Amino acid sequence: MRIQKLLVAAALASVVASPSFAQTAEKYQELSEQLVAEASGAMTSEQAKEAQALYERALVANPANIDALIGLGKAHEAQGRVGSGLKYYRKALELEPNDKNALEYQALAFLKRNLRARAESNRDKLASLCTDGCKELEAVASAIEEYSARKADASLQSEG
Repeated sequence: MRIQKLLVAAALASVVASPSFAQTAEKYQELSEQLVAEASGAMTSEQAKEAQALYERALVANPANIDALIGLGKAHEAQGRVGSGLKYYRKALELEPNDKNALEYQALAFLKRNLRARAESNRDKLASLCTDGCKELEAVASAIEEYSARKADASLQSEG
């Protein structure tokens, strides 16, 4: 029994190490990137359902495609499903904890859910990643400022 397990492991290792396996993996990565590009075009055309389907196909081709995970989050948000969007941003950050785009979109979704402290946490992480500044940090900081101003206005109106 032990010899069979060793033989299976050796066979699997030789398949994974073979050039044809690497070429197949590369083809799937390229397909995944192509599907993400098509999905991004669909999002630009405000076709979130079509984009969602393309992003899902991109993930089937390459489950580690961060751009597909982020795009899927954006597609869900565009269809009014902020919670589902947050799920995909979290998955992207599990694969790449310092992905600036995932941190940005997750922070913006947090604000939609009135989770300011969590958005601020993402802003602080972006600030540590972008010591010279970056567009993602600027977008999150601006969104937090706008959120705070809206909350302050709402508070004043409820008092008056």
